[in-house]
Amino acid sequence: MLIEINLLPREFRPKKRLLRVDYKFLLTVGIIIGALGLGGYYFQIKQSLTDVKQNHNFWIGQQRQMQGLIALNIEVKNLREKIEEKVNIIKELITESNTRLLMLEHVNFILPKNLWLMNIDESNQSGVITFTIEGMSYSKESISEFLAGLEKFEKFSLVTLESITPAPLEIRDAFNFIIEAGLASSEPAKESN
Repeated sequence: MLIEINLLPREFRPKKRLLRVDYKFLLTVGIIIGALGLGGYYFQIKQSLTDVKQNHNFWIGQQRQMQGLIALNIEVKNLREKIEEKVNIIKELITESNTRLLMLEHVNFILPKNLWLMNIDESNQSGVITFTIEGMSYSKESISEFLAGLEKFEKFSLVTLESITPAPLEIRDAFNFIIEAGLASSEPAKESN
């Protein structure tokens, strides 16, 4: 350790400052404080960047989830359309089956005693369903009664007697007949969505 001795007279001696400033020390402290400030700022920016990345990942996850929901919604809509189409087909088949069943029940109910049915054919002519009824009877009155009964069925729009011919193979007088009955249009009105 060195001791500094000033041998100059007092008037020539430099005046002492109240505080002695060590510039190297201050510079070192300034650099340390600056480094700590920059380090803190760096960690703050890094934390903000981490938050932004987490927020970005969250929204990407939300976007993927929404895309999944949209795809699921489209799939459900397509399935619903297919189901509605099948339900409409089933309704149409049930309606047509009910009409045919009601027609057969009505025919059975109005069938006179001396009249027999040999064949009932269904055909579609220009979008109109037509039933061709072939039968045989021992009297024209029974055929006339049967024709009048068919006209009373509300599902038939037009009932016509196509032909009456004598049955050649019968011992008694017998007649073969053909009746055509057009089914009234029963297409359901399309529902608007």
